[in-house]
Amino acid sequence: MSQESLSAYLVEDEPLCRADFRQTLRAFPEVQLLGETDNLSKARNFLTNHSVDLLFLDLSLGRENGLDLVETLPRRPLVIALTAHPQHAVRGFTLELVDYILKPVEEARLRVALDKARHRKATASLQPGRVTFIAEIDGEKIILELAEIIGAESMGNYVLLHTSRGSAVKRATFKNVRQKLPPSLFLETSRGRLVARHAITGWKRDALGHLLLQVEKGSPLRVSRSHAAGVLKILEGKSAR
Repeated sequence: MSQESLSAYLVEDEPLCRADFRQTLRAFPEVQLLGETDNLSKARNFLTNHSVDLLFLDLSLGRENGLDLVETLPRRPLVIALTAHPQHAVRGFTLELVDYILKPVEEARLRVALDKARHRKATASLQPGRVTFIAEIDGEKIILELAEIIGAESMGNYVLLHTSRGSAVKRATFKNVRQKLPPSLFLETSRGRLVARHAITGWKRDALGHLLLQVEKGSPLRVSRSHAAGVLKILEGKSAR
């Protein structure tokens, strides 16, 4: 299955790191690298005059901090941070960065980050704030946006929504909830259960031959035998290069 193309720009001050990253990126032909630079001034000039989907950003550029660039861009692309120093994470979360990747960048880790970026881009095109769910976490009513939902599970007259904030309960039929979760972003793993594609980090077979999905920040999720072939076809297509 072909991937939607993503235009990108790279900011990295070490030539060898740029070369290594370009080599790793060759495994993802759908990502079109439109340019690269080693400093924030040139990056700011390019990104002010050109629109890109994705910015690969080194956070430590000599005496400069890459996050200073993100804060000043008039049109902010999706940002994947490349860093050897994860202590910048707290500030980065306030800027809603897509992901952090420790250098040297590995192909498997980059694949996860790119899936997150695609999910962000897709949910943005669906106008975040329009596709929402009112549910409860610990008795408190909250409003959930589509991008927050990692999975959904039928519980009779209720639906359990697995989210980045925890598990939320919504009084509704699973059918009604499923209609609001785009099939391009969610996989049905069994009758009455969905999982967000971007949250799947890997898969394997157990001793009995059941397909197990490794989900980010969660325990392995077993796929029913009736859904396994379809799910595996999509996953293998997603990871094919």
